[in-house]
Amino acid sequence: MSATHTASGSTPPQISLTLYFARLNAKAVILRRGPHKMARLILWDRATDTFEDGQWLRARVYEERCDLSADGAHFIYFALDGRWHGESSGSYSAISRPPYFTAVAFFPQGDCWGSGGWFVDEGRYVLNSGAEDRLCGSGLQQIHVRPNGPPYYVDANGKAVSFNRSDVVPSYPPERFVPGDERYETDEGRLYRVERGSRVLIRDMTDMEFETIRAPYDDRPESNADAAPWHPLEHED
Repeated sequence: MSATHTASGSTPPQISLTLYFARLNAKAVILRRGPHKMARLILWDRATDTFEDGQWLRARVYEERCDLSADGAHFIYFALDGRWHGESSGSYSAISRPPYFTAVAFFPQGDCWGSGGWFVDEGRYVLNSGAEDRLCGSGLQQIHVRPNGPPYYVDANGKAVSFNRSDVVPSYPPERFVPGDERYETDEGRLYRVERGSRVLIRDMTDMEFETIRAPYDDRPESNADAAPWHPLEHED
C-alpha cells in the first residue's frame, strides 16, 4: 500500500506488521517493523486479544527469515545491524523468548546470504546456514539438514546422531502456520480480524515509540541502569 501524505506534505513513517502463530496454543507474535531500521516484538494472546509489548531492536529484521516455535516460547530471526566489526559481524541469526530480542542462541554471520531458520516443533530448530550456536544455553536442539545424507544433531557427548529425513520437513523460508479458519489482516500498523467479510480492528500499533526494555531472562550484571541490551554479547547504542 502506498504511503499517504500529511497536510504539510511530509510522508509518515512506514509501519508493517508480520504475524507468527503458535501451533499448540493461542499465542502469536507480531513483528512490528518501522520506522526505517527499527523493529519491536509483541506477544499476542488470541484467546483474549491481550498484548505484551516487548523489546525494540535497532536493526533490519528480515520477516521472511523468522519463525515461531510450536508452543510460542521461542522466536528465531535474522537481522542486519551493520556492526561489521562487532560481535554480530554485521548480521546474525538469533533465537529469543518473545516478546524479547535478547538471544538465548546467537549465530554471527557477516553477510545477508541465507540464514534465519525455522522450528520443527517446540524444541527443535533448523538454521538455514548450519552455523553453530555461540551461546549454547538455549536448551533447544539444533537439527542440521544436509543436501546429501540424513539430518543429524550433536548429542551431549559431541557425537553426531542421525535420524530419518521424514522427521524434519525442510521449510525455508518458513511457512507460517495460520490457525483454523480464523482470518487476520494487517494494514500498516493496524491489526484486524476478518468477520463475515468485514474487518474488525483489534489494535492500532502505529504510534508506538522506542523505549528501553530489558529482557527478564537477561542475567548479565547491569553496569548501567540505562543500558539497553539487544543480545547477551553487546549493548544497544
